[in-house]
Amino acid sequence: MSEVIQRRYFHTALCVVLVSLGLICLLPGLATSGPREGKETIKVIMVGDRLVDIAYNLGVVPEAMVARCIWPAVSNELNSVRSLGCPRCVTIKNKGAVAKFAATTGIKRILIENSKDFSLHMPSANPMKVVSQLEGKGFELGFVDFSDGIESAIEQTGRLLSREAEAEKLIKSYKSRLNKSLKRMPDKKQDKKVLILRGIPVGKTGKFFIQVEAPKGYSDQFFLKPMGCENRGDLLQSKGTKVTKGYFLLGNMADIAKANPDVIIITGESFPVQKRLNKALKKNSSLFDIPAVKNHEIYSLPSYIDSSVIEYPHILRLWIAALYK
Repeated sequence: MSEVIQRRYFHTALCVVLVSLGLICLLPGLATSGPREGKETIKVIMVGDRLVDIAYNLGVVPEAMVARCIWPAVSNELNSVRSLGCPRCVTIKNKGAVAKFAATTGIKRILIENSKDFSLHMPSANPMKVVSQLEGKGFELGFVDFSDGIESAIEQTGRLLSREAEAEKLIKSYKSRLNKSLKRMPDKKQDKKVLILRGIPVGKTGKFFIQVEAPKGYSDQFFLKPMGCENRGDLLQSKGTKVTKGYFLLGNMADIAKANPDVIIITGESFPVQKRLNKALKKNSSLFDIPAVKNHEIYSLPSYIDSSVIEYPHILRLWIAALYK
């Protein structure tokens, strides 16, 4: 078989794989968006992603919440909950938003997450900073301390929501799922070079852009580092390119050759990445020599920003399956 025919064969095979990944990536969005079935809406405001996630898994959603907009659940499972903004917005940019909404709606009870290092990329975002805006105004404040781990936080949340029995079941389920995932963790370091690309559509315009996840972010902390893999994203960062919230823009898809990854992970919307990669492969046949492309090691996976703490065991298992054979 000539080299040209081989290239065409690999190109066709890769396109089939990418299209398949695109179809798979659409399924979670279809399954989680829309009305919240079987969830009780209670007259409470919740401040903090992890707190809201635990409450949701206990069968409860608040009237309003303060959570990071980049958390996928905000636009999916929790899309009908009133969002007051992220913790940084309500304590700096839109100071007083929580107290104002509570006063307007007559909500007296406000539950607040107390987490050390709430945001890896934005240290100034801290749910506890909202407390000074609420004290002495007749509100009933409740706190969930995450310093003793997720299981303790589930127990505290269950107690505050009068869902102790549900909390006990959730703790058992969480522990079981996490242990099963950790058992799949490789004993030896994988020493794989990884590139993480995130596709982001621009509204409904049909336009999109692609970001590269920089090293030392959430994926490194929760997936790559524990498995001994290396994030090669920094090799694509040109001089003057700014890293914002752990990501920077990818200018030219052909630049992925600089990282020469063993594995390419696609997060966010997979189609923009597939489209740009397809186009780049047609123009640059040398990209077929990248190990991830040559060996079809390209996977669409959910991202993790330490918000969906109850879903973490499942997400961890998927990343292990992609990076460890």
